[in-house]
Amino acid sequence: MLYSDKHKVILYDSPDVQRILAVIPEARPINGHAVVVPHDLRNMQIMRYLGYPAYSPILTDYDWPRNPFKVPNPFAHQLQMSAFMTLHPRCFNLSEMRTGKTMATLWAVDYLMKLGYIKKALILSPLSTIYRVWENEIRNNFLSRRVHRVLYGSRDERLHAFDSGADFYVCNHDGLGVGSSKSNRGMVIGDLAAAIKQDPELNCVIVDEGSVYKDSGTNRYKVLRQVISDKPYVYWLTGTPTPVEPTNAWSQARAVRKDYTESQVAFRDRTMMRISQFKWVPKREGPQIAAQILQPAIRFTRAECFGKETPQLETYDVELSAPQKKAYEQMKQELRTQVGAGVINAVNEATLRTKLLQIVCGAVYGPDHEVHRIDCAPRLEALEDIVSEAARKIIVFAPLTSVVNLLYHELSKHYTVERITGNVSAKKRNDVFQRFCETDHPRIIVADPGCMAHGLDLSAADTIVWFGPTDKPEIYQQANARIEGPKQKNQMLIVRLAATAIEREAYRRLDTREKMQGLILTMIKDGLV
Repeated sequence: MLYSDKHKVILYDSPDVQRILAVIPEARPINGHAVVVPHDLRNMQIMRYLGYPAYSPILTDYDWPRNPFKVPNPFAHQLQMSAFMTLHPRCFNLSEMRTGKTMATLWAVDYLMKLGYIKKALILSPLSTIYRVWENEIRNNFLSRRVHRVLYGSRDERLHAFDSGADFYVCNHDGLGVGSSKSNRGMVIGDLAAAIKQDPELNCVIVDEGSVYKDSGTNRYKVLRQVISDKPYVYWLTGTPTPVEPTNAWSQARAVRKDYTESQVAFRDRTMMRISQFKWVPKREGPQIAAQILQPAIRFTRAECFGKETPQLETYDVELSAPQKKAYEQMKQELRTQVGAGVINAVNEATLRTKLLQIVCGAVYGPDHEVHRIDCAPRLEALEDIVSEAARKIIVFAPLTSVVNLLYHELSKHYTVERITGNVSAKKRNDVFQRFCETDHPRIIVADPGCMAHGLDLSAADTIVWFGPTDKPEIYQQANARIEGPKQKNQMLIVRLAATAIEREAYRRLDTREKMQGLILTMIKDGLV
């Protein structure tokens, strides 16, 4: 393949020149064994479909819009992602989280909008990333070039936002199915899903964290299949398409690929081995078979993109549930009253910080030290989104034993998990650490950071999630170092969840190794709480 930028053509050596001429009439044969193809997007899509290499015009004809103060020049791997997606209208981007999939996808779609191939696009993502990721990236980088609307709220609010006219619509996974129901004839999709399905101009659907659709029996999946069945552009983004077992790939392949018709039972028999009446385990070749059906696909790891020198730090904004908001407002009023009375000191300020952590992390202690659960569904959802997207093992740190226990029970529903608290014996801890480093399971350790801050090499994990901040900078720094051992081969990621200004300031102080004393008093005096 030879590309001429001057003439905007590509020269192909081919044993089947006539086949190319039949589908690209403007191509020209040379000497009977080569063909010159005009370099435009349609022709490049056709050549890729025929199995030839292709060079996407996005690499030569696009301005890559971005806010230079927030987004640097596109990385080389992002250019490859965007080019790949323009050439494959229905495809998978299986790159790991934090590799730049979001901007690469938006650039590809914006380019296709510029050419008129895509009119409008729907983005389906977890609730935790609708505003923090997708809306922010569209607003910050495309300015007035593209209009976006978030489809969130009641049925009527979502329908009104969809009727308002936009280039991009952003909706959470389950929000698409609002109003949908089962009937004797199957799934009857709701008004919003029906409006999206029937809109001929909305011809692109971006599915972020697509592994949430790994179960084809769910209503969520059935609604999605109906909506995207006739959409020409479907971009499926997930770093972990098979988070539990190889069979998770089947439903995703059926959603994206119109040519994939293998039955679910047949795929299960190819990838899994039955060892008892109700138990199946993956065959050795199962993961490779799963990868084969998730095509066409592109994938980059964080290590390939950025190396592994310094961990990436991310703070994910999460919402408070209604009960959390009520408890938090009561606590803030109590704080203001105490500040007005001049009775806050170092001791009771630490107590107030602990009370805040209990509220935001979902486990409040009563006067007799009994634990009362408080709904923290948005934070749990954000954690589960991160876990589902992580390609390898994870350590989750929680600042309270009650929260460690809460997370252990929640995550154990879907993953192999061990917990480490002060109540776990040294022998048990050693066993957990050894299995974590040397075997496939457990995949997750949920821990009190004070129990894992020193002397451990847990570089089998490359991701740490802080469910809430600790009070001690030294513990924080040492706990983060657990994944930085000499055996670490991957780019490391440290994610902090935060719903309040106090938490964000706590993380800032932890990063700079400042003491927590005076944190709350200072924020109240500055009007930040």
